[in-house]
Amino acid sequence: MAKEYFKRWLICMVGLIISGTGTYVCVQAKAIGIGAWETFQTGLSMRTGLIYGTCSVIVSFVIIALDLVLKGKIGIGTLFNAVLIGKTVDFWQLHACFLPAARALPQGILYLLAGEVLVSLGTVVYMSPGLGCGPRDTLMVVLGKKFPKVNIGIVRFCIEFCVFVLGILMGAPYGWGTVFAVASMSYVMQAVFKLCRFKARDVQHENLADTWRRWKGRTQTPGA
Repeated sequence: MAKEYFKRWLICMVGLIISGTGTYVCVQAKAIGIGAWETFQTGLSMRTGLIYGTCSVIVSFVIIALDLVLKGKIGIGTLFNAVLIGKTVDFWQLHACFLPAARALPQGILYLLAGEVLVSLGTVVYMSPGLGCGPRDTLMVVLGKKFPKVNIGIVRFCIEFCVFVLGILMGAPYGWGTVFAVASMSYVMQAVFKLCRFKARDVQHENLADTWRRWKGRTQTPGA
């Protein structure tokens, strides 16, 4: 049991680090505009004086509260996500010098596409163990289940458009790259999910209570 959970936790954390790295790559496109959540969290950082990663963590826990209201499953992977994504961005911002900020539109678009692919791939990896979606992805999945006839990519687009507008209202920088990122993310995610044959709606996630019961050996672990 312990060995199996260690493996699942490790897969989850690797996926989150990949997603966090993808987010950092998107943030480095800031000269031409950044993604929706990045815009929102940058605006919050500008308003509060807190560093980007700390704002990301705060936003994540606010979304977790919303997910609970909407009866979304909160698992240990959700909590890992709330912390690791933002802090991975902070780590790269403090220690990385291999990826200079984009200064031209083609370079910025390349950054955004590469970052979106990494975020989407990381999402596939960290969601696969079924330890719980991240706060933002839980919101996407919950709303996707409430509106099953709407493509999951469109659901994500609507969420990101709303936070994009909020980021602008807080004074975050934006540009053509931001519009490109908001418009392209849902398509990039759909393409990566399809390539990986991954269906987000079909993953059976454990909540914290499920994990605790299985850790204690009170119920059988899936696939055991």
